[in-house]
Amino acid sequence: MTNNCYAVVGLGNIGEEYSLTPHNAGFMVCDSLSSRFGFSFIFKSIFKAYLGNFFINNKKVFVVKPATYVNLSGQSVVSLLNFYKININSLIVVHDDIDLELGTLKIKKNSSSGGHRGVQSVIDLLGSNSFVRIKIGVGRKGNPRNFVLSKFEHNELDVVNNAVSRAEKAVCDIVENGLSYAMNLYNRKVV
Repeated sequence: MTNNCYAVVGLGNIGEEYSLTPHNAGFMVCDSLSSRFGFSFIFKSIFKAYLGNFFINNKKVFVVKPATYVNLSGQSVVSLLNFYKININSLIVVHDDIDLELGTLKIKKNSSSGGHRGVQSVIDLLGSNSFVRIKIGVGRKGNPRNFVLSKFEHNELDVVNNAVSRAEKAVCDIVENGLSYAMNLYNRKVV
């Protein structure tokens, strides 16, 4: 079963006050997957996370929204992977990146956290960085700590929603067609 299972973990913070903030880009992708594939999220205390799942070509895809706040996301990831015996190569972490232009996507594997504390938590608790990351560019304004927790500007929402939609499709392409295919398709600037 481990070869047919994926875990897609969106990084974000639980709570209405954090919706539509840069730090919740990962949660936005999880919600987009939920709408597309018609599943709901259920809180699972064993994982400290909200969990849903769907299938693509007989591959089960767990979709995870950690309830630990971004900086402790690794706790949910490790417990889920251990419980379901999911290989680290089948882990896809989706998160915001302030060093990428708003709306840009970047798919990477085997890379550092780039200063993202949620990603660093996952790396630290897994003891490895050999998982796939889908980075959603949110740009950078002012103090990064305040910026990532402030709401997107109204005029940015179309760009953000487009990036979320592309990231959701990237998740499906990674599962269906492989990492190289998805990287070739999405790691280019959208004009």
